[in-house]
Amino acid sequence: MGAAASLGFVAACGAPAANNGTSGGANGNGGKVDTAGAALDPNAKGPAPEIPGAKKGGILTVPYTSTPANMDPSDQFYQDTAVIFSLTHRALTTYVSRDGKQVLVPDLATDLGKASSDGLTWTFTLKDGIKYEDGTPVKAADIVFAAKRSFDPDLAANGPTYQREFFKGGADYQGPYKGDKNWKGVEAPDDKTVVFHLEKRFETLPYFVSFNQFTPIPEAKDKKADYQLHPLATGPYMFDKYTPGTELVLKRNPNWDPATDPARHNYPDGFHFKWGVDTIKTQTAILASNGDDATSLNWDPIDSSLIPQIEGEKKAQFEEGPSSCVLMVNLDATKIPLPIRKAIAVAWPFDSIHKAGGETTHSFSPASTIIPPQIPGHLDYTAEAAPGVKMNGQGDGNPEMAKKMLADAGYGASKPFELTYYYTNDDDTAQKVNQVRKQALEKAGFKVTDLGVPNKERRKLIGKPNGKYNMLQSPRGWCFDWPSADSIIPPTFGTIALSQGGTTFGNFSDAKIDAEIKRIQQLSITDQGPEWGKMDKWLTETYLLAIPDNNDKGNSVFGTKVHNVHNNPNKGMPDLNDVWLDQ
Repeated sequence: MGAAASLGFVAACGAPAANNGTSGGANGNGGKVDTAGAALDPNAKGPAPEIPGAKKGGILTVPYTSTPANMDPSDQFYQDTAVIFSLTHRALTTYVSRDGKQVLVPDLATDLGKASSDGLTWTFTLKDGIKYEDGTPVKAADIVFAAKRSFDPDLAANGPTYQREFFKGGADYQGPYKGDKNWKGVEAPDDKTVVFHLEKRFETLPYFVSFNQFTPIPEAKDKKADYQLHPLATGPYMFDKYTPGTELVLKRNPNWDPATDPARHNYPDGFHFKWGVDTIKTQTAILASNGDDATSLNWDPIDSSLIPQIEGEKKAQFEEGPSSCVLMVNLDATKIPLPIRKAIAVAWPFDSIHKAGGETTHSFSPASTIIPPQIPGHLDYTAEAAPGVKMNGQGDGNPEMAKKMLADAGYGASKPFELTYYYTNDDDTAQKVNQVRKQALEKAGFKVTDLGVPNKERRKLIGKPNGKYNMLQSPRGWCFDWPSADSIIPPTFGTIALSQGGTTFGNFSDAKIDAEIKRIQQLSITDQGPEWGKMDKWLTETYLLAIPDNNDKGNSVFGTKVHNVHNNPNKGMPDLNDVWLDQ
């Protein structure tokens, strides 16, 4: 799982930026929530439909705050690098946007795969005519090698781990260099066929194989740790200049064939990514749009000082929309009884915490569910922590009611219930947030032991399953890996994450929860959706392992010559494949 630097929580797909707890976004579409499609179109063909009015030419500059650790396809698990790699690398499947909805389509494969009757074998056939940037053909063995490479403990240390859980023999496999030479979890019987062998059914495998871990890598061209300096492109763009930690320049790939690609365009001549920039200076310059700033785009959260501009005369240069992340107030259910967890929910000062964190409705929307609204099967419900007290991520709490709930549970002034958590003490915003949180909880009758530690140290401490805390452990929230709740609930509430030494919502292991996860995972993708929605409600109303807080939003600030910027609700970031520039 990737660490979401911007939000300080462990996430499936980590958010790219650092912003002291605020998270980007506004609502440029009038408050309507875009839908991340679980729709499947196995018959989609290239080329991608032309965008009306789009022009070719120009360089899109993308400066932003954070810096990718590397550009190795096997090691990517963050939204920003996923967007960059969507320009340069193709996988077995990918997404297209249709009427604001994301739809999964074949990319390198001819369809979305064929499963055996028992669901334990999946077969994908490659299209004809796919080439690398050097003109050599893509072969099935290259995708098999890439899949195997994603198990390497060094080359893919930060990548996803679904393959370890689902691929046959994946739990112990160590990749092509250190692992069993005879491992057959993925194999290529010929140049056009890729076969996956599974330990258990994985109905959403077609989503998973859209990841960068399934972009082809020829074994003969692999340079291990140095491969990231120039990974061979299959998309419309290729690496031109890459300075690790500083910048990446892309140019057109002459061997990309749009006739084989249903998802991508190549309107700009190239892209220039700049890392580690100052957010306020960058966004201010882009809104002014002088020189190259007119053809620039930034996807950091909008700085509060610029909100008057993007709500006023610069409104056309700003796009917002939902991201894949939901934030929660995590409670350790092994240390805090359910009645006390409900009292915490009643006392929680949502509004004051957001204000102290400098957040506005441009960066979040209140949440009442674990699954975000854009996921198919999302059940719109609002549970109650006490009669008449809705858990909707809003309000400033009811300390008197919380105090009575504590008294009913046997706690009072002479015997207070102690809440212990870590907070960041080397960041002004985090300290302001903690002051608000602590005062509210103490007013409700809790004894609060707040352990202040530096940010880097805190990340390690909140990820230890047996830490000193009894609340606010990792994860702070979760970003889905694909638009289906099987990439949300199993890794955050199932026992498997705890068995691998991680922390979960509630740090709680329960046979009923595991059994329900297993039951739903056996269903078809279509049938899974509503069942995950029901489980979402059941988990909150029955267990309350974490209190729903807010849905994160994504932002884009762009120059006056940048056109067709749309938020991707699967990532909370723009689809760069659809952007075009005025000259």
